[in-house]
Parts: sequence; C-alpha cells; structure tokens
Amino acid sequence: MKICRQALYVQVIDGIGTVRVCGWAGYYLLGNLRDNTMKELYNNEAARKFRQTLIDGTYDFCNEENCPYMANNTLESQLIEIDKIPDYPEEISLAYDRRCNYACTCCISKCNDKLDPAAQEKIENEIRTALPYVKRFSANGLGEFFVSDSIMKLVAEWKPTEIEGAQFFLETNGSLFNRSNWEKIKNIGDSDFNVAITVHSFDEAAYQYLSGTKLKITQIIENLHFVKTLREKGIINFLQLGLVMQERNFRTLPEFVDRCLNEFGADQVRIRRFLPEKAMDENYEWFFDIRNPLHPYHREYLEIMQHPIFKDPRVFIWTGDHLSNRGELPAKANYRVMRNLFLGEGDMGRKLSDYLIAHGYPRVILYAITDIAEALVKLLRDEAVEIPYIYDRNTRLEEWNGYEVRKPLHEDLVRTREPLLVTLVPRHGEMEEFLRHQGYTGEILCLDAIINEIQQDDGVCSRCK
Repeated sequence: MKICRQALYVQVIDGIGTVRVCGWAGYYLLGNLRDNTMKELYNNEAARKFRQTLIDGTYDFCNEENCPYMANNTLESQLIEIDKIPDYPEEISLAYDRRCNYACTCCISKCNDKLDPAAQEKIENEIRTALPYVKRFSANGLGEFFVSDSIMKLVAEWKPTEIEGAQFFLETNGSLFNRSNWEKIKNIGDSDFNVAITVHSFDEAAYQYLSGTKLKITQIIENLHFVKTLREKGIINFLQLGLVMQERNFRTLPEFVDRCLNEFGADQVRIRRFLPEKAMDENYEWFFDIRNPLHPYHREYLEIMQHPIFKDPRVFIWTGDHLSNRGELPAKANYRVMRNLFLGEGDMGRKLSDYLIAHGYPRVILYAITDIAEALVKLLRDEAVEIPYIYDRNTRLEEWNGYEVRKPLHEDLVRTREPLLVTLVPRHGEMEEFLRHQGYTGEILCLDAIINEIQQDDGVCSRCK
C-alpha cells in the first residue's frame, strides 16, 4: 500500500511521554509512555484511525498550512510503498524534555522544569525498546537538544552502524552546538546525518529579541563555523539553516540567506512562516505574521520576496506562495461582533433566530468553541433555531455548555447537511478554506456578515454604529 511516511513516525512530546503521530498534524495523541508501552501506543485504535486517513487519502487530521509537503504540493514525494505497518515505529522524534535556553517569540515551549525522575526512567526505557527498530531518529522539535541530558544520553546509546539506512535529524538553535558537546553524541555521525539550525537573524538586536536570549550573536557565528567544518568533512550529510519569518526579521531576509549559503555552507536555507499558536496573546501574535495581507507591512514583505536570491533552488520557503488568511486583528473583529450581539438595537437573539429560519436554516452547527460561541449559545438558548452540536478541531472536550462536541473529520463533514456558523470571526476565511478542503459542501455562514445584514435592515450599519 502507498502511504505517507508519517505512518511510520511518532513524536514523544512531554514530561509524561505523550506520543503524537505527526508534528504537523497538531495534537493528535496516542497516549503516554508513563502508563503504556511504545508497542501498545503505536498499534492502538487511535493510531490505526490516523493511519487509515493516510491510506484513504482523506488526511482528516492533517493541516495543509503546517505540513510543508501539502503547502508546496509535493506530498507525493512523502509517500512510500509498504506491505504492512510494523510493530514499532521506524522513525522516532524525541521532544519530551522541553527545556530550552531560549524563549523564542514563535514558540510555546518555554520550559525550564526538570523531568520527574520516575517518569523519565519509564520514558527512556520505552524508547530503548524501540531503538533497534528505529531507522530515522530525530531530536528535538520542542526544546533545545543540547540542554537535555536525558535525550543526549539516549542518542549516545543509539548504534547507527548496526541499522541499515540509519538516518539522524538534529534540530537545534545552535547556541550550544560546539566541539565539546559534539564529542558527547558523535556516534550519530555514523548515520546519514542531517542538521537543521534555526538562527532567526544575524542582526544581534533582532536575534536576541526573537530568541529571548542575552547571548551574543558572535557565539552562534562561532558555532556555525564549527558546524561548517563537520559538513566539509562529510560528517554532516545535509545542513539546513533557517529562521521563522516575522515582523522583526523579514527585511533582512536576502542578506540572511546569502550568509547562510556562502559563509556557513548551508545546503538549504529554510524560511518558515510564523504560526500564531498562543505563545503570547493572539493580538500580539497578529503583528508578527507579515504574510497576512491585512498587516501594515505586508506590501513591503511582498516586495522583499521578489529578490532574486529566493529563486535559488537551495532556498526552501515552507508555505510556498501561500499567504496567511488569519484575517483582521482579533480584538477588533471580536469586539465589533460582541458589541453588536449585546449592545445592538432590540433583541439580537430573536433577530438572529428569525434571520436564520427565514433563510432556511432552522438547525445551525456552531464551528469552534470561542467566547462568541458562548454568547451565541446564550442568545439562542430559548429561540426557535436549534444548535444540534458543535464542531471544534482543537479541543479534547466531548461536551460543552450542554452540547456535544465533535471533531470536523472528513467522514462526518461530507455527510453534514446543516449550515456551519463560524465563531472564529477574524479567521473566517481560514476556517472556510479548511472546511472545503475537508469535503464539506454545505453553507458556511459568516456571523459578521449576518449581523451587518440584520443591522442594515434596521437602518443601522454594524461597522459604523
């Protein structure tokens, strides 16, 4: 059967050894290694359900913006032919120790807590049982590899010379990738060794701000020259340097790429998009995302991306030509809607209900658990329109405010006939794109537009009131 390579992958992500199936699929969890074995988790019902979506090609749990293969229309390159799923994963990513010496603006992994010793021992032992089967080994996607004594110890125990086709992928911020630390894990140099280092900027002020560090940029530059010697000796087989593109560093992108390629010998420069993921308040995050057409610097960003250096085949733009569709500033959009729901003329609950029924929508499914969803539940509680259940992609709740909560899976969405009312108002376009991609063919209602139409019928402009 043909299947995405991630079917053979797991990532261990936190202090109890929680296992997820793919870093790009969000938090689809299989369980944890504190209470289960690796073999049990890799073969449980949740794992089989995820893999079936890869076999069927529905990719229910995948995120097109997060996955670089989907974003660049190269998913075919990630597909492999296998006869059956093995008992143990062939690729394991270690990210359970989330300690880091940075506090990056783009990252939610701001942690300095040591692991519980008992949980750490169980996690390490379960990973050890899988090591003989691991062909593709990687660390650390959620903390800093060289900060974790636990992860470095496991990596040092791995024997790539005994595994045919062994590969190791090291992800690091580079601040501690020096000669002395390399000596502790140099066994991975016997594998097909790939390194990805995220620097953010070579401008010291921008580097320190975006990384949340007081380290001098000279330390990173010295380490990069050392890493370059490992690449020149063939110990490192592929070197990727990169950044997360944000408001503070996008203007120096051409110079950054040039230094990575020509001074530090990168095989590839990765330009990753900023993904708002609640590392800070969503309204602050909004200003970091210059790919958003509504951002005040967006036009300048588009001009910079016309630089000829981005045509170099060694430059990898994570999202291709896709722009962000995060919409307007969340505080602005949410305030406008909440104001009109509760401070508008007349009984807005009754007006909403009358509007929906008049347009042939006696049953409406809310999409996403938000403050606006809670407001709508209150306003429509005693009205004629019915809310049968709620769809939400990023919650573990099965019930909320008396309503059943369902995941918006392809198999359910293609059968859903009721209209969906999106409560993530500023991200309406993003949600609509996702729902269409997942096979939903019904009506997707824009709450902002409905309120505006109601207000205009009352002789009031909801945006000007």
